[in-house]
Amino acid sequence: MIRKDIEDFDNAFPDGVFAIPRNPKEPRVKVRALHDYCKAKGITPSELTEDEMKQFLEM
Repeated sequence: MIRKDIEDFDNAFPDGVFAIPRNPKEPRVKVRALHDYCKAKGITPSELTEDEMKQFLEM
């Protein structure tokens, strides 16, 4: 049953893209850069300082 639900969901996005429209008032997060930075430092995103997090935000 769950497998069928997953297949139906995947088939709803034939180009493989599933996105939520961006609110222009909210910053974008550079997810890949954030991931790479945290991996290199051996930390999780929740452990970043506010200053560290700012480098991954884009208005």
